[in-house]
Parts: sequence; C-alpha cells; structure tokens
Amino acid sequence: MANKKPSRAEQKRLAAEARARKARNQWILVIGVGVLVIGGVLGYAVWQGLPEDGDTSVAAWDLPVRDNDPDGDGRITLAEFEGKPVVLNFYADWCSACRAELPAFSAVSSELRDDIHFVHVNSQESGNWRSLVEEFGTDWWPIARDINGPRGGGSGLWDSLGGRGMPITAFYDAEGRLTSTINGATDESGLRSRIANDFGIT
Repeated sequence: MANKKPSRAEQKRLAAEARARKARNQWILVIGVGVLVIGGVLGYAVWQGLPEDGDTSVAAWDLPVRDNDPDGDGRITLAEFEGKPVVLNFYADWCSACRAELPAFSAVSSELRDDIHFVHVNSQESGNWRSLVEEFGTDWWPIARDINGPRGGGSGLWDSLGGRGMPITAFYDAEGRLTSTINGATDESGLRSRIANDFGIT
C-alpha cells in the first residue's frame, strides 16, 4: 500500500522542526567556534608567558625555586640570605659563556661556602636547566627560576640588572645591597678579585 502523503499541517510541522534543528545546530557551531577561539587566545597568552607572582626588582628579588630551597617554601628571596654576602650567578643550558665560567665558580664557591651565599638564577631557559650545574658541581647552590620579562623562559631579574648578555653575576653585601655586577663570563682571578674588593673576603 502506498504511503499516505502528509497533510499540509503535518508538512508545516515537519518543516518547522527542520528549521529549529538547523538553527540549534548553527548555535552549537557558533558556541563551539567561540570556545575554540577563546581557548586559542588563552593558550597563546600562556605560551607567551602570563605574569607570575614574584619580584624581579634588583633590591628585593623573590623568585620561584628550581632546586635546593633554603626555606622550604618554594621561593628563593634576597632577604633570606641577609647576614652574609651573596654572589648571584645567572645561567642557561644554551649559554656557552656560562659553561666557560662555571669551573671558576665551582672552585671558588667550594672554598668560600662558609663565608658567602652562592645562588644560581636559571634565566631564559630553553633546555635542561639541571645538566650544566650538575656537570660543573654547582648544583648544591640554591637555584631560582627567573620570571616574567619580554623573553621566553623568563628574564625579569636579568632585565632589571641590565640585561646585557649572558651570564650576569651580581654581588650583594651582607645587608642585601647590590655592590657590583659582572656582565659576561669571568674567570677565577676576576671572580676572586671582585669578591675581595666588594666583600673583603680572600
């Protein structure tokens, strides 16, 4: 038996339902695209580096820990080293000049560790942050991670200290005052000379 042709009213109802389904599907598509766009924007922002909590000022830095946290609170700050001078050395795995100077820092820090706090800041990192300091035996130092700044991998404190090449080494007296900086690599003689001049320690 042949199918009965839908009445005009039934045809209108079916057409209305089809239009409603189409409109609903269009809204689902619009919402889905919107979610993807918002997710992409947020993902791009994260990739670019959203500002992290901390302080990258020269006089009061407060950075997240990479390793060897003195206070066990996930932060490494200038204030916690008050009472002894601080040698703050920046490095990155890709930095050949950092590699060249680390044997000098290893020797001097091992000798003067009772008199001076030696601290690393891993800045603008794009590789394995641990391998270089392990290779040269300075992985016992507290290691902070640089944050914020316009460069990938974090560079806020590096920028605050002048941001001219890598590495930078900053010297702070026992009251936490910046006494001098070395821009670029130094050797053992240069490091010892700066410590003697700034801190009176030989």
